[in-house]
Order: sequence, then C-alpha cells, then structure tokens
Amino acid sequence: MPMSRRRTLALLGGGVIAAAAGGGTALALTRTPARALAPWADTSRYTEPRMAALSWAILAPNPHNRQPWVAELVGADGLRIWRDPARNLPVTDPLDRQLTIGMGCFLELLIVAASATGHGVDLTPFPDGEAGPVADAVFRPGAAAADPLSAHVPARRSCKEPYAERPLPTGTAKALAPLARVFAAPRPSRRCGH
Repeated sequence: MPMSRRRTLALLGGGVIAAAAGGGTALALTRTPARALAPWADTSRYTEPRMAALSWAILAPNPHNRQPWVAELVGADGLRIWRDPARNLPVTDPLDRQLTIGMGCFLELLIVAASATGHGVDLTPFPDGEAGPVADAVFRPGAAAADPLSAHVPARRSCKEPYAERPLPTGTAKALAPLARVFAAPRPSRRCGH
C-alpha cells in the first residue's frame, strides 16, 4: 500500500548528511536557511536506512515543487516508488516531461543518500511497465562507499543571481575545451511543419 502524503511529509524530520566544510563556509553562514534545514539536524531521527534516505530524497528538485512521489516500504529492505497523478501539471507539463525528470532527481538523490550510510541501492525502473510503479529499490547494507555528493545535499540551491563576468581559470578552460567541440558540432537542421 503506498505511503500517505502525510507520512511522506513526515520524513522531513529525518536524517542528516553533514555539509562540507571549507571554502564555502562564509557563504553557508550567510546564505544557508538554517530554519528550513532544522528538521535534518537530528542525526538519530531515523535509524532505518530507507527512511533516512527518503528523508533526503524528498529534497530533490522537481517542477513547481509538486513532489509527485509516493514511497511504499516493502519487506525488510525494499521500496516501491510511485508517481502521484494528482500532482500532474496538465497546462505547463502536458506530456509529464518535467515530472519525469523530477522523479529521476528523486531516485538519484535516494541512491546518493543511501550511500551515506553505506547502503547500495539496486534500482529496477518500471518493474510492472509504464502504468505501474516508477521503480523498485532494494537496499544492500555495506554495498556502497559514501558518494562525495552526499555531503552537499543540504547545500544544494538553485542560483537565481546573474553569472559573474570573470573568466574561467586557465586550467578549467583547457579541461572544458574538448567538450566545447562536441557541443559546437554542426547539427542537422530541423524545420517545423515540413
């Protein structure tokens, strides 16, 4: 039986992945929404690894903050992930493209968060076909090293400010140069309606 929306939101109080210290400390002190992150400050909230991972996965970016996921605990180590069609965006996302991307972000963040406690996640997308659940996940203890990104989950922000007008460091620009050729390659022209 899928988890209720209320139970899913209750996950907000769970888990913690320590924010990376270092060069971003000053920015973190001035820009980190401490009150908004308070529910994740109690590291003992969830000792159950699936609940701890879910408490972080619900922070995944998603269109219009619809949070279209529903999680069902299955057995001792499994999750079944559903997409709630009541959260569809028929006007702005009639083909459910944005919601599908948001679900992918949720699943990726679930895997990253599980790694913070040493759990690997075996993910089976659309186990019953497209009309069924989005994924089945099985947690495997001791099967993963902590993903370096797990420490940055609470620091993720969407930049709403203009990009700086300063040049990239020489080493960075050289490392990115081969990619620029890939993206700058000529593409076949497409003409709508023809």
